[in-house]
Amino acid sequence: MGYPKVTIAEVRGYALGGGFEMALMADISVVARDAMVGMPATRFLGPALGSLHLFFHRLGPVLARRLLLTGDTMPASAFEHLTVFTEVVDDEKVAPRADWFARKIAKMPADGIVLAKEAFRLVEQLQAYSGEEVSSYLIHAYGTNLQFEDDEFNFVKVRAAHGTKRAFELRDEHFEVPEP
Repeated sequence: MGYPKVTIAEVRGYALGGGFEMALMADISVVARDAMVGMPATRFLGPALGSLHLFFHRLGPVLARRLLLTGDTMPASAFEHLTVFTEVVDDEKVAPRADWFARKIAKMPADGIVLAKEAFRLVEQLQAYSGEEVSSYLIHAYGTNLQFEDDEFNFVKVRAAHGTKRAFELRDEHFEVPEP
């Protein structure tokens, strides 16, 4: 986010975990409607993974909580009306639209871009983003000392007992809740 040049994300297929964070951090994100996005890793250790302020700032508290507390993945089309991403388009339009944005931005004054990006970062820091750096120590302690009750899903233990493939299957079964 602190990179002085404009970053443009082209997202197709899956943008999960760090890929989702990168799509949210990019200055411009052009995302395919059928791209699957989310933070399924929260099902391993809980919702303290990732950049919490980034999720709350970019997604809003309601959607951030939904994704982080459920581990759901969703098609980007579900976010289209929220303008989470710069544009949500059909898959074949992702690259041409990203290129169009790049060509437009390339015409902007370079110093102006740097100043604008620093101003954007300052606004985000004033809204508590810098506090996240300090809280990372707390989150690390939470993640490494997390305890699970017998009826809670512990991916690390299940993987050790059943192997990775079966652990993913059991994880998905555990978190599957039929909609009414």
